[in-house]
Amino acid sequence: MADSWHLRADVLTSYENASLERSLLPAPALRGDDFVAASRYVPGRPRALLSGDFYDIVQTEDSTVHVIMGDVSGHGVAEAALAIHMRVAWRTAVLCGKTQFEQLGILERILVDERADDDTYTTVVSLVFPSGGRSVRAVSAGHPGLLLRRRGKVHWVEPQAGIALGLFPGCEDWTETEIQLSPCDGVVLYTDGLFEGRTAPSARLGEEGLLRLAMRHVHLPGQEFIDALVDGAASKAAPYGGLADDVAVLHLGWNAGPRPRR
Repeated sequence: MADSWHLRADVLTSYENASLERSLLPAPALRGDDFVAASRYVPGRPRALLSGDFYDIVQTEDSTVHVIMGDVSGHGVAEAALAIHMRVAWRTAVLCGKTQFEQLGILERILVDERADDDTYTTVVSLVFPSGGRSVRAVSAGHPGLLLRRRGKVHWVEPQAGIALGLFPGCEDWTETEIQLSPCDGVVLYTDGLFEGRTAPSARLGEEGLLRLAMRHVHLPGQEFIDALVDGAASKAAPYGGLADDVAVLHLGWNAGPRPRR
């Protein structure tokens, strides 16, 4: 009888934990169908719904789309909790009208205050898509580059990267990179777990391998494209233990001929 009670209690606790984690997953706040975002989020920990990878998307009243993606170093519950703090703080900063540089400064202060280990750091990339669809402004704090899908091809784009958050607090050497966009372009963000899986005993997929994989699936629409990237990377890594790190991927872009709201 006691064993049965403990089993029911364990099941209830697991259910409540899963419900709590599910409620903390990001819910992109887009104001219409002029901008399209697809996502894939794969925590590296077994049975977990949250990880140290995080992202969020907010479209403000002027139709500008703001995007964040980050990766807290480490793979535990503490890193997942820290990622939630940073994501919520970022959305608040966007809604308060803070610039991209001010947003990253706020996230770094939260990271430094909340981290349990002084060695914990976070890579981040912030994107701003002004209404009209002709460009995107990128600010990177040590984050990997991005993929640009254009006219049936995939290009590797490396925004100028400053130092990751928390490595040298207060340094704030971040710079802005403006990337020109054409109608129907797609921008793909990801964390390094997507390309760090082993594909041989002494080799990893790497950025070049990821680009080759992307070219193989360039004909697919957004959600199917990023699903193919994640599934393809996982398949290549499967014989060598699978993807050992958390993975987050976003596919972002305006619908053809976006027009500012009036």
